[in-house]
Order: sequence, then C-alpha cells, then structure tokens
Amino acid sequence: MEIWRIPTARPADLDGMASWLDEHERARAANFTDAAARRRFIVSHAGMRRVLGRRMGVRPGEVRIAVGRHGKPYAPARPDVQWNLSHSGDLALLVVAYGRSVGVDVERLRPELDQAAFARRFFPAGEAEFVDGSPERFAWLWTRREACVKAAGGRLAQGLRLPVNGPSPALVRDPAGSLPGTWLVLDVPVPPEFRAAAAISARTPPTWTNPTI
Repeated sequence: MEIWRIPTARPADLDGMASWLDEHERARAANFTDAAARRRFIVSHAGMRRVLGRRMGVRPGEVRIAVGRHGKPYAPARPDVQWNLSHSGDLALLVVAYGRSVGVDVERLRPELDQAAFARRFFPAGEAEFVDGSPERFAWLWTRREACVKAAGGRLAQGLRLPVNGPSPALVRDPAGSLPGTWLVLDVPVPPEFRAAAAISARTPPTWTNPTI
C-alpha cells in the first residue's frame, strides 16, 4: 500500500496539470469561485493521475475513471488498482493498493468549531468524552471514520458511530452492521496542523510507504 503526499501550493505548471484532467474533473474545477480552491483541486487530481498512470502503464491524461456507489472512484480497465484521494488546505493524500479496498482522509485542525457538541451528538459515548473539546482528538477520530467510510464506499452517516479509538493500527468493524466490512486503520504522518488516517480491507498491518510527489 502506498500513501502519497501531494503538496498543492504553488505548482510549477498549473495549466499543464489541468490538461491531464477529464471532462468531469475540468467541469468541477471550473465551478470553484476561489482561485486557491481551484488550484488545490487541479493539483491534487493531477497528482493522483500521475501516480495512477504509472501503476496502470498509461499517461496521466489517459487514466479512465468512473464513479460507483456513493461517489467511490474506480478504473474500469484496472479494477485491481484501488485508490482514494483526500485534500484539506494545501495538502492532499492519495492511497493506492492492489486488490483491496482503501480509503484516506486528511483534515486541517479547526479549533473554531464546536467539536465537543458534535461528538456528544454523534460519536460513541466513550469517544465523545475522549474528545472533550480537543480539535486534535476530534480530527484524529474524524479522519479514521472518514477513511473507513470511503474504503467501504458508504455514506458518512453510516460511519459516525464507528468505534475507531485505540492505538494505530486499529481493527475497526461496525457492531451495528450499518457499515459492512472489517477495516485496518492506520494514522498517517502529516504536518502538525493536520491529522490523517488510511483504511484498508485487511486484518493484519500491510507494508506501506509514504512518498511525496
């Protein structure tokens, strides 16, 4: 499993990167009214295509991507190549694996939000107490949840009560059965203003690398 770090600030050739995107991605990029948000989207998706193109033996612009249930992407020509992309602020993460479903999430800390109230309403009781208003703890649990939901191709509402606390790697399953599957969740090293996690459909820790584009 590979977890790629994609910095999205000040790219050398934004127009060249944009040319790699497909029609759907270009339309999404055009919908951003904020130039910085548009740049981040283009660079993160171009970086994704660059990595996937290498794995599939094609050029970045030739990677064909379809969208499945709840927006989970896949490559019709290479269903064995599984991946997921997440970005927050000027950092994007891409997880790639072969033959196993994967998900990744990165979040910039947001101390202005009332994480304690949200956790009390939606998280399991023990995790709500663990958050105790801490942006770091909230983001840590949130990224683990998002990674599992994205790996499963589910909806966020299905993962809000997942029990994800514990040392990394953590084996996560939904006792209520709302989100099917068993997921191994790993915390991903990122700069201190972020938290990140990846999930993979496995029961034992995979060998993984954390390169930067």
